[in-house]
Amino acid sequence: MDAIHAAPSWIATSENVPRMSREPPIILPVTLPLLGHANPWALLLAKEEGFPLSTAALLSERYALKSDEKPFVRELLSRKRNIWAFRCDQRRFAGDFVVVDMSEPRPAKRWVVVLDLKLGAPLVLGGGGAGVQLTNAQQAVDALAARQGLVSLGIPYTLATGDKAAVLAFLRSGRRSRRST
Repeated sequence: MDAIHAAPSWIATSENVPRMSREPPIILPVTLPLLGHANPWALLLAKEEGFPLSTAALLSERYALKSDEKPFVRELLSRKRNIWAFRCDQRRFAGDFVVVDMSEPRPAKRWVVVLDLKLGAPLVLGGGGAGVQLTNAQQAVDALAARQGLVSLGIPYTLATGDKAAVLAFLRSGRRSRRST
């Protein structure tokens, strides 16, 4: 683009916006204190993943909580202290959250659930009703395995879809319907 036809510097173009050198993580940890921030994902991406703050702010939209997702994860974490939750990158088709029951001391035996919330839907195990949204669930679980000691590589996991109440009831019950996918 020559100087006569160049876009003003305040307009984002391929010439003046740096390209990301790497893909953002597929999952980010969710904690109760983090949920108190307006944009916790930008904070995590900048602080823990090393993205520049401007890039982190742009990437954070991939993790934004919609409709009943924030109340769901807040209620889950406040009532089940043994559960750790991870938000999935919404552009990577890995579900909404991955949850891990940390009450089992052995990483290879922990209960892992990859879930996709569906407003008003009944609980469905095995991924039915999620369309393509759980296509890359294995990648999300593999990302958990990469976090030292959290779960073992190749751990079986359960796919679950349903509305907030149905999924919370399932997770509270501690039912270990461990269907490997």
